[in-house]
Amino acid sequence: MANRFGKFAALGMTTAIMVSALAGCGGQQPDPVQEKAESQMENAAGTDNSQESEAPDQAADGQTLEVEVIYTGEPLEQFRGIMDDFTAQTGIGIELVTPGSDYEAVMKTRMASGEMPDVFVTHGWSIARYKEYLTPLTGEAWYGRIDESILSVISDDNEEIYVLPITQEFNGIVYNKTVLEKAGVKAEEIRTMEDFKTACEKVKNAGVDPIHIGGKDTWTAAVLYNAMAPAFYTAQGCRYPSGDALKDGSFDWDANGSYVLAEIAEMVQKGYFNADLITADDAATLTAIGEGTAAFNTDVNIAEVVTIAPEAQLGIMPIPSTSEDGKSEYMIGEGSCFGIWKDTEKMDAAKQLLDYLAEPETATRVMEADGGLPALEGMNTENVTYKAFVESQSAFEGDIYYDNLFDREYFPTGMFNAMGDAVIEVFMDPGENGVNAGMQQLKTNYLEKYGVLE
Repeated sequence: MANRFGKFAALGMTTAIMVSALAGCGGQQPDPVQEKAESQMENAAGTDNSQESEAPDQAADGQTLEVEVIYTGEPLEQFRGIMDDFTAQTGIGIELVTPGSDYEAVMKTRMASGEMPDVFVTHGWSIARYKEYLTPLTGEAWYGRIDESILSVISDDNEEIYVLPITQEFNGIVYNKTVLEKAGVKAEEIRTMEDFKTACEKVKNAGVDPIHIGGKDTWTAAVLYNAMAPAFYTAQGCRYPSGDALKDGSFDWDANGSYVLAEIAEMVQKGYFNADLITADDAATLTAIGEGTAAFNTDVNIAEVVTIAPEAQLGIMPIPSTSEDGKSEYMIGEGSCFGIWKDTEKMDAAKQLLDYLAEPETATRVMEADGGLPALEGMNTENVTYKAFVESQSAFEGDIYYDNLFDREYFPTGMFNAMGDAVIEVFMDPGENGVNAGMQQLKTNYLEKYGVLE
């Protein structure tokens, strides 16, 4: 599997304007610092705010692992079945804990107390947030099966990893092929932001909403910002290179902070979004993309769409560049990644669990539960999203830049909801006042996170 995916990733990686496009990493935030992976899963499966702890199976030797996951709804039940099979095979009990949408808050409390689960999902932050609590895993037998595209995202500066990556998520642009064909648009010819807006105009003239957003679920607005920002600030050949400044806290918001929001405002003014973009929810987006009443989106998962519209012809494309000489971009992020608490007293059992999860058949079952893309060689690559992704890599060969998810790489932790709030300001007022209000939301949140504002 380290074929085209791994080869291109190696060119520039460190999951979209418009997938999960304009599209994690799978996992698919109500908490101010939760990110898209959590929101996608909760909205797909139904949000569950209660902390559930499954009574542990009694192991033959009395040993039980506490495993904390973010799954809810059906994905949780599927994962529970995987854990039951592990216990049946090994005799090691599993206490499955799932705080749902409170996952981040619970983990913060546990980090502060110094009492972590034996094994837990890192939901996108294995290096930036959890590294000091995790056991290095570079020497494990499954290390050589990790796809190159995700390896750089989960590695620290010493090329050490601290999680078993089973799935990865990515951001790009999901589109309805039938809609584009009827509008006379070829996705592979959309290379710049201007190309994209020209395509939106053609789709609009064909009587279809170019972009559908379910803004009632505000995380979708955050995903839109997260998708568009790299084209302006961090992608290869971007118009306003700002990656270093964003990462060290010196980014000049007053001079450069409005570009993404202004672009979104222009698209709203031109009628490129659905009219009910604030009141529609993400379920409406799934239906619109599947049934062909909209062309593009930044947050939906192809696998989810085809469950609603099995005959839908869907594709994925990278985020267009803001300059003629820039590259289109895919952002790759952690999906279901499992780490081991460095101070667990059950290290051998915990590593045995990771070995079990890394087995191709088991890993494929996890992928089927979370909807992400395979991160290990040997997994089933018949995944509909993966096939579309590989197809797009061929169509855009030589014109793709890979990076981590924007907020995980360039923003301080805790900016996800601020991105959503900023975009909603623009949705409500796509004029100068709305853009300025949104920019101030981002600026204040960013400076607070860096301790500049108290």
